[in-house]
Amino acid sequence: MIKNIFFYFFVLWTGWGLCSCEKGEVVQVPDEIARIAFRSYSTVSVDVKRVTVDGKAANQSNTNFIFIRNKDADSSLVVAYDSKDQVVLEQRLALKSGLNTFGVHSKSPIDPSLVVGPNPLGDDVESIPGVRQVKILNYNQTISPNGEPIRLAIYQGKPVFDESWGMDLVRYDETPILITGLISDKIPEEFIKIPVDPYFPAKAQVLDKDSKPILIDGQKVYLFFFFTVEDIGIVYFPQKEPDAYFDVDAVSDIGGIGFALDAVWLKK
Repeated sequence: MIKNIFFYFFVLWTGWGLCSCEKGEVVQVPDEIARIAFRSYSTVSVDVKRVTVDGKAANQSNTNFIFIRNKDADSSLVVAYDSKDQVVLEQRLALKSGLNTFGVHSKSPIDPSLVVGPNPLGDDVESIPGVRQVKILNYNQTISPNGEPIRLAIYQGKPVFDESWGMDLVRYDETPILITGLISDKIPEEFIKIPVDPYFPAKAQVLDKDSKPILIDGQKVYLFFFFTVEDIGIVYFPQKEPDAYFDVDAVSDIGGIGFALDAVWLKK
């Protein structure tokens, strides 16, 4: 009996829908159910608690945000809010029915707002035992006043016993293990591969784009790799004054002006 009642209403509803259309007219379904999810490219989780699509609120379900999609729209304005209800992402995105998963990262090391885009860390980069793979961004105007790109000549440190001090001191080979490509405030395509030595980190002499030493107050400039990237990551050199001034024969053997490179943007 109950089945017959449901069947009766189903036939009645279907017939009403067909009769409401003119002969030959196709029934249009303008809206579709869709979902949005965000994933981080790095070890930091995404802080998105609320989402609107074209000004309309999406309903949150776990890590997904459900909304009605207009199938005739080429793209929609997606605005995401964090746990403090501040806008962290505002971008037009092409949306399809079903699940839309977008990879996000901060716009830059100095802009924490999110952006949907390709993975800056690379999707298919494999780990290399004993090697750090890094990309370096430069925002330091002390060594690059006009925003000119730089290069780094990287030297590996090693312990050398000094009798006058009665202990091992860090010394660096005269020949660099590698000279990088151009480094600027833009994400480079290639990773720099640096051998890992937790006790004697590498240092890098700063060169101009033509591979000539950059001088500050007549002294050579060096970066020391103190960043905590164990495998694959992106680090950056912020605007700051030198961390240390040393002569060539100083205990630390800096050989000029020293900066610590320790700011990490993204890492796996």
